[in-house]
Amino acid sequence: MAVARPRKATIRDVAARAGVSHMTVSRVLNGSTTVGAERERAVREAIESTGFIASARARQLATGTAEAYAVALTEPLDELLTDPTYTAVLKGITDALTPTPVVPVLFTMATSEERAKGMRLFRRGAVDAVIHLSPYVDDGMLDELRDAHVPVVLCGQLGDLDQDAFASVYSDDVLGATLAAEHLLARGATGVAAVMGPAGNPATPDRVEGLRRALGDRLLPTVAYAGWDTPAGHRAGVELLRSGVPFDAVACGNDRIAVGVLQALRDHGLRVPEDVLVIGFDDHPVASSSTPHLTTVHQPFDRQGAVAVELAAEMVAGASPRTVVLTPNVVERESTRATTVGAGSPPTTDPAPVD
Repeated sequence: MAVARPRKATIRDVAARAGVSHMTVSRVLNGSTTVGAERERAVREAIESTGFIASARARQLATGTAEAYAVALTEPLDELLTDPTYTAVLKGITDALTPTPVVPVLFTMATSEERAKGMRLFRRGAVDAVIHLSPYVDDGMLDELRDAHVPVVLCGQLGDLDQDAFASVYSDDVLGATLAAEHLLARGATGVAAVMGPAGNPATPDRVEGLRRALGDRLLPTVAYAGWDTPAGHRAGVELLRSGVPFDAVACGNDRIAVGVLQALRDHGLRVPEDVLVIGFDDHPVASSSTPHLTTVHQPFDRQGAVAVELAAEMVAGASPRTVVLTPNVVERESTRATTVGAGSPPTTDPAPVD
């Protein structure tokens, strides 16, 4: 026999329990100061005893906020959620919101239909702010959000966007690559190969620029562009070795690329760091589990998510948007650690001697 679901308490149930009109209950819920102390206390006790819960729409009317921030993903969800960069930023966002009444709401907006649905909800005030978490900027969508007066925070650089309209937070990729190059030079590198991510990704040109600034003619003239994953890094490493160009260090566009390069060097009989130094970028978990453990440029992705929440809260409160640039740093591990054997000597295409 089916059991009837208990009926939810209504505003009229609260009014009856408190002995007041439903309008008085509404005023209390809306934070009005026109209700006397005794009646307000009676209403709050009735709310407690009846288990009354105001609807989300009622709370929004009462507080003037939706108590929700959208996290907009404008690339395919499977691509972003398999990239540890974005899962780390998402964790920073959710951790920052946990102690607050605000909830994160994930919006996938990779297709025109998804964007239309999201924009319709944003214009209706379903969220208080939008945190844009994608590698590429959708100018059209962002212009619509600006025109709808929705606060927007980009987890990335603004590029040509109006700095007075959007907030942003990102890590300094030029500085990160410069630090990586300086680290390799300090470890004795004389010829550095670069295996970067896709040429069209916004992060890639900045990372190449940082390497060029620090390395000058010690950077090999041909930069290899690959995908962001380990198989792409392995293929690029194999092609680099087949080219016959001498090098004694490899700077990689991210850690997964670097793990692929490590595999290619190992397959070719070369030792890291004795024969070739390798440095990654991002400091994802794979960097500390690879063989050897990978020296890398640490990016504070969790901090990026937390700052995005701070910037969103500021704009919701009426503050002007601002940009925050986070500082990366090198984390040294085994793949560049100082050794007395071989580092600094360009390898050939022949296997390195094994002691």
